[in-house]
Order: sequence, then C-alpha cells, then structure tokens
Amino acid sequence: VQTVFCDDKANFIKTVGTLRSEVECIVVSEGNGEARRLVIWNDAAVDRHIEVTSFAELVLAPEVNDNAHPAFSKMFVETEITHNGSAILATRRKRSADEASIVAAHFVTDPSGLARDTEAETDRRAFIGRGRTIADPAAFDPGAKLSGSAGFTLDPVAALRRRVRVPANK
Repeated sequence: VQTVFCDDKANFIKTVGTLRSEVECIVVSEGNGEARRLVIWNDAAVDRHIEVTSFAELVLAPEVNDNAHPAFSKMFVETEITHNGSAILATRRKRSADEASIVAAHFVTDPSGLARDTEAETDRRAFIGRGRTIADPAAFDPGAKLSGSAGFTLDPVAALRRRVRVPANK
C-alpha cells in the first residue's frame, strides 16, 4: 500500500495479486464536496470481473449537532435511489423554515459509457449485518446483494455496488 498526499488531493495505491488500484480523493475547498476516482489495472493475461463497492456514512447536520446527538441527528435523513440505481440522494428534514437545506449525492459513473446494473443500499444495519462490524460486513458475504431500500432508516448510509470487467493487461 502506498499513500501520496498533495495540496489538492490524496492518492491511495494498492496491489493485490495481479490487480492494482488507485483511489484519488479530491476535496472541493470552495464548497462542501468530495470526489473519488478509482482506477484499476489488471496485470494478468486474462480478463477479470470484479465487484466494486462504495460506502459512505451520511451526516447531514452541522458537526456540533452531530457530535452532541449523532443518533438523533440521523433520524431526520431521508434517502432516495434513482431509477437506474446509480445514485443515492439524501436530504435532511428541516427543523424550522429558516434552516438551510442540506442535500448529499452519492453516485457512480463509468468512462466506458456502458449501462451496468448497480446495486444500492441506504440502511447501515442491512449493509453491515446484526452483530457485525464494518471490517466484516454482511454485504461482502458470498452471493450477498444490496437491498435497494430507501427512505427513512435509523442509521442511513450510501452504498453502491457495480460489477466491472477489467481487460487483460489494461
């Protein structure tokens, strides 16, 4: 594993067998945004088909409010999954009319332009599983599928999964 920090981004590079991956994290300093780009190289002589899963904890409240009452803060987050499943939108119900709107979008794009089936999950308990941790979530069990549930949950998250083909030596 290699990590490179720059003024405008951080890169995380990892090799597992014949697959190399690089995650580039960019934080938008002028606003509240973050982008991550994943590049996967296949150094083998055969194509590889892998699943890529993203996971984000949703906190749509000022930091001081979330630190004071994290469970209470999460109760007001509603999630929506787009019709093709490639994006999750999250909004926080306002406590008063003069409160600012807070919205988050978690989505996946593919430079190949191919439409692929994408799975989505917005319930942390469904993703992680009962009595388990983020280090060993139920969503990574063999054959596990993301439920595609949306709406209000006790602990909202944004998780997307897509199966990708990584061509040989590409």
